[in-house]
Parts: sequence; C-alpha cells; structure tokens
Amino acid sequence: MGRWGNGSVERDAPTKADSDEEGGMRHRRRRDGALAAAAAATAVATVVTGCGAPANPPPTALRLAIDGQSGPAYDPVHITVAGGAPGATVTLTASAADARGVSWTSKAAFRADAHGAVDLARQAPIGGSYSGVDAMGLFWSMDPPAGDPTDAFATSGFTVTVTAASQGATTRGTVTRGFQSAGETVEPLTVAQNGFEGHLFLPAPRAKPAPALIMVGGSEGGESTYAAAMLMAAKGYPALSVGYFNVPGTPPTLTGIPLEYFAKAAAWLEQQPQVDKQHVLIYGGSRGSEAALLTAQDFPDLVHGAILVAPSAKVWGALPGPGDAWTLHGASAGAQGGDIPVDKVSGPVQAFAGTDDKLWDSPSWARQITAELDLAHNPHPHTDREFPAAGHMVGAIPYLPLMTTHTQYGQTFQLGGTRQADAAAQAQIWNAVFGLLAGLAGAEG
Repeated sequence: MGRWGNGSVERDAPTKADSDEEGGMRHRRRRDGALAAAAAATAVATVVTGCGAPANPPPTALRLAIDGQSGPAYDPVHITVAGGAPGATVTLTASAADARGVSWTSKAAFRADAHGAVDLARQAPIGGSYSGVDAMGLFWSMDPPAGDPTDAFATSGFTVTVTAASQGATTRGTVTRGFQSAGETVEPLTVAQNGFEGHLFLPAPRAKPAPALIMVGGSEGGESTYAAAMLMAAKGYPALSVGYFNVPGTPPTLTGIPLEYFAKAAAWLEQQPQVDKQHVLIYGGSRGSEAALLTAQDFPDLVHGAILVAPSAKVWGALPGPGDAWTLHGASAGAQGGDIPVDKVSGPVQAFAGTDDKLWDSPSWARQITAELDLAHNPHPHTDREFPAAGHMVGAIPYLPLMTTHTQYGQTFQLGGTRQADAAAQAQIWNAVFGLLAGLAGAEG
C-alpha cells in the first residue's frame, strides 16, 4: 500500500491484483472529475444568469392578441403578448396615419412576466411614450414626427398597426377604430334650408325613440362636434352636431350668436321619429357650455337638460371682442361676467372639469352651477365632477392623441393638464354621458 512522506509516494512492487485495482481507480477518478467539472459549470451559470435561468434563452415565438380589433373609437382595446422569454424586454409600438396621411407613432417597453407574457391592462411599461398601467396608453400617446401634437388626429375611421418585438422575434396586428356604426345614417343640414347648419346622425332603427343630444363646440368654431356626434349615434343615441359660427350662413367669429339658433335646432330635432322629444339634451364644451346652459335655461320646453364640459357659469363677450357673444330676442343674453341663471332648467345637468384647466377656472364654475341648481331646488339629477391633473380638453373623444395647447387668432393658449390625465378623464366622462342617456331611456321603458 502507498505511504505519503516528504511530498512523494513510495510503492511496493506491483502485483496483477494491484494493477487491476489501479486501473479501476483511474476510471473512477476520471468519472468523478467529469461530474465535478459539470457541477462547477452549472454553478457558474447559475451565478451569472440568476435564478437558474440559462445564459442564452431560446429564441422567442411571440404571439400578439388584440381583443377588440374592430370597433368604435371610444371602446378600449385589450392587448396581450405571449411566447416571450421570462424577464425579457418586449417592446410594443403603435403607428397610424392621420387625416392628412402623416404617420403618428408611440412606443413602450415591458418586462415579460414569469410566463413570458405581457398584458397592457395589468402592467406598466419600464419606459416609452407613457407611464403607469394604461390599456390604451399606446393609442393616446402617439405623436406626429414633429413631437407633441398641436392639432387633432382624426375625425373619421383609421387603422392602428401594433408591433411587438423581443430578442429578434417580431409579431404584429392591426386595430380598426371606427366612428360610424352599421346602419347609422347622416343627414346634412343648412341654414338656407333648415335655419341652422349641422349634421344629424341617427343610429340603426330601434324599437322606440331614444334620448337625443344637440352638440355644440367652443371658440374653435366650425362644426367641431361632427365626429363626436357620429360616435354618439354609434352608441345608439341620435345626435345633432351644430356649427354656429365660421360655417356657411353664420357669423365668421363668435359674435352676436342668437340663442334662438339653438332653439330652432332643438325644435327640428324633436320632430324626428327616432327621437324621444321628452329627452332632448344639449352638450356644450368650453364657450359652447355657455350656449348650452343659456339655451337650457331660456328654452326649457325644447331642451331638457345640459351636459357641460370645461364649463363656464358666466356670460362672456364676443371673441374677438368687443360685443356680445350671445343674444336673446335681439338683445344681450346677459351682462358680460354675470352669472348664468339656472332656475328654469328642466332636466338633468352634468358638469365636468379638469383641475389643471389653464384656459379658465372651469372647476369652480362646475361647482357653482351645481350649487345654483341646488339653491333653485332643481328636482332633476345634477352633478359636477373634477378630474385631477386634467386640463381643458377633458371632454374630447377618448383614446385619441390630443394636444395640450391651442393656437387661435395668432395666440397660443395653454390648455393645461397632461395627455395621460386628459385621456383618463375623457373615458370617464363619455361613460358618464352614456350612463345618463341609458338611464333616461330606461326611465321611459
């Protein structure tokens, strides 16, 4: 047997048995050494990659799923990605062409979960054009090539291409966003033939008449509520989009607009067979909220409530001045800067405002309108809601890219709010309006 001493080994003369035993030992030593080397390599890989994950994950086979690939612009879309490597970065981009053919894009990166999946309704991006959990963030955060948008994105149907990429794998799908539903009709109206300018949007015929909206825009002029009215009809409610200045047959600016103009539109609307004449409401945003509240007050037999977005509780002058913005029976509709009375309003009122409205003090005016309705003992539902960090554009169509500034008459106005807060407010406001109209329809059932 061997002896250890002075760092050397001395052996007796070998026998055949010794030779056979030594050969077996050499085989076992080679085997044990190979196992030890493999174990060491595994340990090193574990330290380098963490949690035992392989150093080089296999190629991914991404699968993109879009729930709601075709629908109206106000409906949210649910986007998920599967087939990624656990913990890998998955980047999603969205792109769409606006009404002028200009391509808008957004991008957000996500960390795939333990199953290699990403769910935009549950996960916040780790970087990109928006932050926080937001199922529709890729849509409203799209930008034109020049950066933050300063103009509207679309007023008619469009297609969004969504692409997911991770570790060299790519997959894509499309989302069609519509403004008009199947069976919906539109009728153009003119001052010359009807006494007012606009378009009537009617949903597909239904069993009974439905509550209807007159929709008026603000100081931007033109017929700015055209697309919104189209979408209201897509939801099942007749909607009359009305232009009251800077359209044919009307003044070029917000000056001397007769409230009788809106009353004429209401009288015409209630005669339509699909309209519930007991529930014709008026929807107005910004300066249009003045027209809406004044009309609901002065013509309660024709207009039965108001929806007011970024509202004013006061009467303001012409834009640009001087002069009156609104008239009634040929005279001023109210002293400039004076409160709009509400004691004759004959239906529900909803007032919505963003707390960061930088154009004017719509939050306090929304509260004032509700308080005055309380003092007048108005028996109909009336509420005001404020949306934190949102600005003046709280009532726009949900999920569309939208500006936070506006240029008019050579001036650039800050509208306030963030695009993310505005988008969240817009979705809630549209749902609240739909809820009000559905309640009115149910009350008649």
